Parts: sequence; structure tokens; C-alpha cells
Amino acid sequence: QRFAAYLGPRDYFKLRDAQFEEAIPVGSLGKLGLVLLSFLSVLASFTKNYGIAIILFSVLITAATGPFTLMSVKSMKKMQQLKPKIDRIMAQHKGVAAKANQEVLALYKEHRVSPLSGCLPMLLQMPIFIALFQAISHYIELRGASFLWIKDLSLPDRLAVLPFSIPILGNELNLLPVLMAVAMFLQTKLSQAGMPTDTSNPTAKLMGGPFMAILFGVMFYHVQSGLVLYWFTNSLMSILLYRLVK
Repeated sequence: QRFAAYLGPRDYFKLRDAQFEEAIPVGSLGKLGLVLLSFLSVLASFTKNYGIAIILFSVLITAATGPFTLMSVKSMKKMQQLKPKIDRIMAQHKGVAAKANQEVLALYKEHRVSPLSGCLPMLLQMPIFIALFQAISHYIELRGASFLWIKDLSLPDRLAVLPFSIPILGNELNLLPVLMAVAMFLQTKLSQAGMPTDTSNPTAKLMGGPFMAILFGVMFYHVQSGLVLYWFTNSLMSILLYRLVK
């Protein structure tokens, strides 16, 4: 019997060169993520640091989706202008949420605005993030790459080890997901500033508060610090864009 064996890192490109790429499937989105990570390697060859390369990469991606962010801001400005009319509708149909929502939706349709416009930039960014998330475990170059207090961008940043354990989060203090959650909360507040809110809808109030930022902070708490750095930079860039446009 003849057998072929591969001893080496779990890296898609090295496995491909050894004709073992089918051993650990990466998926369609993962292959897109590998293309993006290859571009990241090119940036790192100039910056000489993967942390700086990730920041630059995130800035470029945010700039590429910038026109859609501008469309989102323009739509939200129209919604701000409609706020007095929406407030009157809410007052007229107080206690009859279905009728009020029906008339508000008709008003949105008349003026060609969408209440979901504020989510457009994130909806565009999420497939890119998922592609990177699927690909990063098949990419060896980030292993051992350091940046600021982060010793390994392929692992959580692990600023310190706590003397106690927190449910879900564990006993490691990962600072980057906390900073990312704060940035996401500020981004949400800035994007929704002056927008009409439906006080009768508890779900809308919940989503407009810190809930989503906290949820993402918990979800990202044990994710590779390279990915969290990418999303943190993206949130900061989005805040900057909102400030510039407004």
C-alpha cells in the first residue's frame, strides 16, 4: 500500500501545494477570505507589521464601502426631516400601534426612505467579516505576529489573567473586544442621532441601546485578536465618516 502524508501547519496554501487542500475544506466564503488575507500579506510586506497591515486593510475596506455609508446617512437625514410628521402620527394614533405603524410606513414609502438604511453599512461588512472568520484558521501567517500588547494576532489578545472566572467570558481579560463594543455603541448612537424612535416598540428600543454592542462584545470575546482589530478599526472609521458627513 502507498500512502501520502502531510506534516505541517494548517495553512490552505501549504496544503494546496502538497495537494492536500481537500483534507480541511475551507468553503466558498472562506476562499474569498483567503484572497483578502493574501492582499493583507501584501500590505504586511510594506508595513512590516501585521497589526498595522490589518488597520490599513480595514481602512481600505471601509473606504470601498464608503459610498453606501453616504447613501445611508442621506437616507437618515431625510428621516430626521420627517420626524415632526411621524411624531404627529404617533400622537394621533396613541394606543393603536398597528395604525400608527401603517401610516409611518406609508410616509416612508412616499418620501422613498427606509428605516433599515442605518444597517446598510453593517450588512455590507458582515459577509467580508464572515469570509475572514472562516479563512483565518486556514492561514498561518498571523500566528506569532504581535502588535502593541497583543502577543499573537491569531489568538485573543489576553491582556491579563484574572484571579476569578466570569461566566461565558472565562478568566482572561481581553481588552480589544471591550474597546470594540464601546466603539460599536458610539457608532450606533451617532447613526441614530435625531432619528425617530418608536417608543411603543420594545424591540426597537432594545436594538437602539447598548444591547447589540454588548452582544457583539461577548460574541467576539474569544475570537482571534486580528479579526477583532479589523472590526474595531471599521467601527472607528464609520464613526469618523458619520462625523464628517454630519
